[in-house]
Amino acid sequence: MSAESILRVEGLRTEFHTESGLVKAVNDISFELARGETLGLVGESGCGKSVTNLSILRLVQSPPGKIAGGKVLFEALDGSRRDLLAVSEEEVRVLRGKNISMIFQDPLTSLNPVLRVGVQIAEAIQLHHGLRKREARAKSIEMMRLIGMPDPERRVDDYPHQFSGGMRQRVMIAMALSCKPDILIADEPTTALDVTIQAQILDLIKSLSARDATAVIMITHDLGVVAGMCDSICVMYAGRIVEKATVDDLFHDPLHPYTKGLLASIPRVDAAASAEGSQRLYSIPGAPPSLVGMSDCCPFHPRCESAMGICRSRLPPETVHAGKGPRSVSCWLHAKEGR
Repeated sequence: MSAESILRVEGLRTEFHTESGLVKAVNDISFELARGETLGLVGESGCGKSVTNLSILRLVQSPPGKIAGGKVLFEALDGSRRDLLAVSEEEVRVLRGKNISMIFQDPLTSLNPVLRVGVQIAEAIQLHHGLRKREARAKSIEMMRLIGMPDPERRVDDYPHQFSGGMRQRVMIAMALSCKPDILIADEPTTALDVTIQAQILDLIKSLSARDATAVIMITHDLGVVAGMCDSICVMYAGRIVEKATVDDLFHDPLHPYTKGLLASIPRVDAAASAEGSQRLYSIPGAPPSLVGMSDCCPFHPRCESAMGICRSRLPPETVHAGKGPRSVSCWLHAKEGR
């Protein structure tokens, strides 16, 4: 674990036992997060992005889920280091909210509908900072003002259903940042929001994380969000990370065929305005594979236009490449051995 790292995930595996068989939702995931860094986890729906981060916080429901292996090494600002998968449930409960917070994907289902939003924000503040009820309420109003909530003194007593989708998401951000965590996990925080509100929410997360030097893990399938928010990217497919790179390296020189397909599927303004006229938007052929009983081969090979014989029989190793920052790819096209 390097000196500037705050989180290191090593060989994380999370499985779900279902009637159809064993689902390897997260299959040998490894990555590192530096202090103050914003890391993007991108990929199609069902590739394991959310389960990865629920596993970090040990929020995977058991049964049917089970964290089957790996390490999640967290280093606090005081220099203490611990494996979040090995400590007691009580220790993890203390770390949640105080050191590592999460903005969940759907604020309407994440907020308690029968409690006022001020009470829900104040709960974490009281738990982790030991403030009295009146002090916690004042802090809740301060956080609501900070996130741009109009008339926070009045709205602190409103219920979740009295807020719009964008305002509910702001409440979730206020809850997540109320204890100034070391790490913020944002699970698709702009889903189902219009473009204007999306931009406001992303700017808010960016400014507040910069103010407190908070490291951010941004879960999204929107590469446009990644381009404007993140320093580095992990591309996930079928429960595995297939490419790691800085934003500049990945957008200017993608290595994995899946990454190239994702980038090619983004509408381009310059192409639409070209003299060639309208062009059909590219889409990756086929569909993501079932994660039940997957064999040890490249999971992307049925959809890959560059697939070789070895892709159908062996899992590609992680190969390190030169770049502006740490860079690797898991693809036989770039493997140095075994081809």
